[in-house]
Amino acid sequence: MTTTEEFTLARVFDLVDPATGPGFAPGHPLVEDEEERRALVAYLAAGAPVLVTPMMMDDVVDPARTAVVPADFRTDGEWIWTDAVTYYLEHHRLAPEPGLLNRIRGRVADRVPPEVVRRAAGFVLEPPGPERRPVWSQG
Repeated sequence: MTTTEEFTLARVFDLVDPATGPGFAPGHPLVEDEEERRALVAYLAAGAPVLVTPMMMDDVVDPARTAVVPADFRTDGEWIWTDAVTYYLEHHRLAPEPGLLNRIRGRVADRVPPEVVRRAAGFVLEPPGPERRPVWSQG
């Protein structure tokens, strides 16, 4: 999770290894309730698009599924997440990180004003802070 005064960026994976790549911890929480999972997926999918890319990643849970995990960024005006969060929830029941999960449980996505979407895109492409490394870059 990366937080600024305006946005919190949700992480997708629990682990990132330079040799083996990203993954989920063995005890990663699951959303077992089908109705709740559908509601959470609907909220995440309804987030305002911030950065859209044709790039698709391989499924780290089911390696036979290649180029199926979307990498678009979305926001609800406070949190920013990638569609990978939605994918892993929908297809593998893997819960979003706790802060995002707590925010979206029982909520319906609101419309995000265009100026907030622009600021979210700026956060993704040129994050504030001492590291100033983009969250996403081409190539």
